[in-house]
Amino acid sequence: MVSELFKERYLDSYLKYFNLDSKSFKITRTIYGIVLFFAFSLGFIIIGSYSLLIFTPLAFYLGYKIPYFVLMNRKKQEELKISFMFPQFLQTFIGLLSSSGNVYQTLKATIDYTNEPLKTELKKLVSKIEKDNNRESYIEFAEFIGTNEAYTIMDMIYQFSEFGVRKDTLNDFRDYIRGLDENKVNELIERKMMSSEKYGYMAIFISVILLIGYASAIFLYYMQDVMDALEFIM
Repeated sequence: MVSELFKERYLDSYLKYFNLDSKSFKITRTIYGIVLFFAFSLGFIIIGSYSLLIFTPLAFYLGYKIPYFVLMNRKKQEELKISFMFPQFLQTFIGLLSSSGNVYQTLKATIDYTNEPLKTELKKLVSKIEKDNNRESYIEFAEFIGTNEAYTIMDMIYQFSEFGVRKDTLNDFRDYIRGLDENKVNELIERKMMSSEKYGYMAIFISVILLIGYASAIFLYYMQDVMDALEFIM
């Protein structure tokens, strides 16, 4: 994550995914940089630590990176949200498939019970297979989900659409989805526990950094008086 923050390899992909304008994004991050630059400059001037002004370009750089860091976290949360929505979508799909037996009609009916952002992609899938029921459309949907299980499941759904749904296969499919749903619930619990620990450590880390920064500023402030006194004596 730190490496990506510096290299910004996926910037264009993120902007396209969230439908953001590249020029507007550059203006926003430049404003962040300027605000942090002047905030730190003013702080250093107020405390009289003029030597610390050499670090103000670093403040600009950090401010410039903040919008991309936010974008990275936003995309990560979006991917996590989709990965948990997928089992819910499958539960609805399998419930409707048992009564209709037709994959296309079932996917179409599932749209009304699916939330965004998965709903938009599901509409695209239904629209594609309405014109031509090919495997690539199902795989593209799996790519949007972004999990290994999604590729296997969407391939199975494609097989259902081509060769029909048998009762024994449907039962196996239902068991597989149930297991996937249980795994996601367990994963959610683990993530919440890890998140609470992570943010606890993060708060301690930020507090220590602020304390060190404050102590350093005070030290330099009084050291300046000491140096002035020594120069006066000498």
